[in-house]
Amino acid sequence: MYLACKVENRQRRYYIRKSEFKEGVYVSRDLMDLGTDPSVFLEYPGGRSFYIHERVEEHLDEVDPAWDYGELEDIFWPFLRPDIRRSLDGFKCRDTRNFKSSDLTEREDYFIRHRLHPVDRRRYNYLRLGELDQSRLTRIPVKFYRPLGFKSRDELECLFMSMESRLGVSEYSLYVYSFFYLRRFFDQIIAGQMPHGLDQKRLDELFVQEICSLNRDSLFWDGMDREEGLHPYLVRYVIMYFDYPFAPVNVLQDYFRDFIARNRARFQHPAPRKNSMGMDEVSTILGVSSQKLAAMSKRELTRIYRRRVLKMHPDKGGDHEQFIKLNEAYQTLIQRAGGRS
Repeated sequence: MYLACKVENRQRRYYIRKSEFKEGVYVSRDLMDLGTDPSVFLEYPGGRSFYIHERVEEHLDEVDPAWDYGELEDIFWPFLRPDIRRSLDGFKCRDTRNFKSSDLTEREDYFIRHRLHPVDRRRYNYLRLGELDQSRLTRIPVKFYRPLGFKSRDELECLFMSMESRLGVSEYSLYVYSFFYLRRFFDQIIAGQMPHGLDQKRLDELFVQEICSLNRDSLFWDGMDREEGLHPYLVRYVIMYFDYPFAPVNVLQDYFRDFIARNRARFQHPAPRKNSMGMDEVSTILGVSSQKLAAMSKRELTRIYRRRVLKMHPDKGGDHEQFIKLNEAYQTLIQRAGGRS
């Protein structure tokens, strides 16, 4: 069983659903409508204890006698009173499922190898490991993807939405870039870790191409009703990609950590660096007059920055000190741009 959510009349409505194997494919089935506030089904007799109202259990007994109470608790966990959830969180963490440490069954191994879509693997890979470059995907053990086994498309999407809720907004576009594996279309070295330095127009076109392709992919939507236009489950990725531009500072931190690790002796006592620089210096580094920079939007500033990155990146023969200054200049401009979009 799992918790599903739909937006109806601008309100979230929650359902208990279950994935079932039917006619060679996993499909989802509604077990119970929880309404707009599932917390009404929770009772607090005192202390740290709680229980789920008996009418939920009675209803589940009627529609699915094989339901599991542990799964039911997981469904209602997000709706517990915050103080109760905090006090019980440590005990919940100890309640691990023994099967997670056992070997894969033949059915599990077959499902993951032959039925699990590559996009699901790549999403899980990023959300669990933070891996931006998906070229190493084949090295990950099959068992790693066990939690994705025997789930319908609807249950998988609900699972991923829950995991994605823990992402910071600065990661949204990186996440989408990663699991659509857009880096495979570029031969530049920076494509693996610095997508903000790539040709944005081409990147946008490739994203639209890939999301439309996924929308038409019958294997991806196997067992689920198709809809006209872009499927609602994919709309969130359009928003993530176009509404939240790449945040280079996070990726650059990874680059700097790697660079310092390879040149540790040179960075034992690094000289202090200013947090920002004057507009004259920024103008010199970017090769644009300060007057023009002051009038530019964030998107225009980012385009200029990307073009400079392609020329000044150390992997392209640029000087690493100048490259650092370039990124300081960009951060200074973005901070000064404020609300200009």
